[in-house]
Amino acid sequence: MSLLPDAAAQIVSFSAASIPERHRDECLREFHGRIRMRMRIDPHPGHALRYDVRTLMLPDMTCAVASASPVGWARTSELLADGNDDIMISWNRGGYHLALPGKGDYQTRPGHAVLLSLDRRLAATTNDSRWALVLQVKRSLLAPLVGNIDDLEPDIIGRAQPAHGLLFQYLRALTHARTPSALAPMASRHIVDLLAASLGAGYGDAPTPGVRAARLAALKHHIMANLADPALSAEQVARKFAISARYVRQLFAEQGTSFSDYVTDRRLAHIHGCLSDPRQVLRPIGDIAFEAGFIEPSTFYRQFRRRYRMTPSDVRRHAIGAPSGP
Repeated sequence: MSLLPDAAAQIVSFSAASIPERHRDECLREFHGRIRMRMRIDPHPGHALRYDVRTLMLPDMTCAVASASPVGWARTSELLADGNDDIMISWNRGGYHLALPGKGDYQTRPGHAVLLSLDRRLAATTNDSRWALVLQVKRSLLAPLVGNIDDLEPDIIGRAQPAHGLLFQYLRALTHARTPSALAPMASRHIVDLLAASLGAGYGDAPTPGVRAARLAALKHHIMANLADPALSAEQVARKFAISARYVRQLFAEQGTSFSDYVTDRRLAHIHGCLSDPRQVLRPIGDIAFEAGFIEPSTFYRQFRRRYRMTPSDVRRHAIGAPSGP
C-alpha cells in the first residue's frame, strides 16, 4: 500500500501480489474487504487470487479502479451494524449478478453501472473482473438532489442516461491524473452533479458545473483525436455529441477562448512539437502542417509566426542545433 504526497489528492494503491502468498487471502478479506470496502470478499475457488486497486480519496467519496480475479462481494447483516449508508456505483467488465433481499435478483450487462446502497444486505458476483471502476459517495451529498434514491432500480444508470458517459469518462480521467488537493473539493462537486444527472435528477435546461466540466473535457479529447480533420468545427462536434453548436461555443467562451481558436492553438502546438523533435527532421514542414489539419500553407505560416514569434524553419533549426540563416 502507498500514499502519494500531500501535493496531490490522496491516492492509495493496494496489490495482493505485494503480500506473501500465505497471508494474501486473509489480508484481502480483512483489510481491503471488511475494513476499507466494508464488504465480505469471497474469491472464486479454482482461481489464483489476484487483486490490484488504485483508490482516489476525495472529500466525502472515493473512486477506485481495480483489476481482480473473479470474486464475490457481500454486504452482510454483521457488516450492516457499522451504520454505513453510502451509495456505491460500480462498473465491471463482466457485469454483475446481484441478489438483493426484498428486491430480487438482477443481471447487469458487461461494462454497465450498478447502483447499490450499503445500508442493506446484498450479494454480487462476477466472472470477469479484469477491470472495474467503483465510486462510493456519502448519501448526504445526493439526498437533496435525488429524493427517491432508495426506489431506483440497481441498473438505472445503464439505461441510456446522457450524463452516464460523462460521469464514467470524468472518473476515469481523475483516477489516472494527479489531482491537486486544492481542486479535490471541486472534483467532488462535479462528480455529485454528474451522478445526480445520471440518476435522473431534473436540472431543466441549465446543466450543472459538473456536467459542463465533464462535457468540455470530452470535447477537448475529441478535438485532440481529430486534429487532422480540416472540417473540424463547432457544428460537426455538436452533431457528434448531440448538443447545440451554440452550447459548444459557450463552453469554450467560459474558458476565455473560442472553439476555433482552441483548435488552432492545439494544431500549432502539435506542429511545434513535431518540429522540435530531432527524429522528425526529415519530414517536410508542409506535410506536418497538412496532417495537422491546415489546408492553406499561407494561413499556417502566418498563424505559426504570430503564436511563436519564429518561423517553422527557425524552430526546427533551433531543435537540431543548426545555425540560423543569414
